[in-house]
Amino acid sequence: MTKSIQPLPPRTRRLGVAEAKSRLSEVLREAGQGPTVIHSRGRDLVVILAIEDYERLTLDQQFPRAGGAAFLQRIEALKHRHGCGVSDFDPGRLDFVPADPFARKRSIRG
Repeated sequence: MTKSIQPLPPRTRRLGVAEAKSRLSEVLREAGQGPTVIHSRGRDLVVILAIEDYERLTLDQQFPRAGGAAFLQRIEALKHRHGCGVSDFDPGRLDFVPADPFARKRSIRG
């Protein structure tokens, strides 16, 4: 599986973790001028960007609602996506005899 890597816009800054840590106040002040990619050992870790850019990027995303109704809606969506649920599921019978919690334990001596 090949990941397509898009080039960063020309205004994007790249900083190592140590440099970003030592210049954090400056990095935050300059966030409005463009995103800053923070990397460590050749691997991009995070992007710092202005709140306006973040809001623009997440505008179309729906954040999940909390509560039981939202959970049930997500379950229904999963059922429809994967063949309408488990209506034909018939688990095998489990023969299980619970232990008596008040029975005396027998000590086995050998």
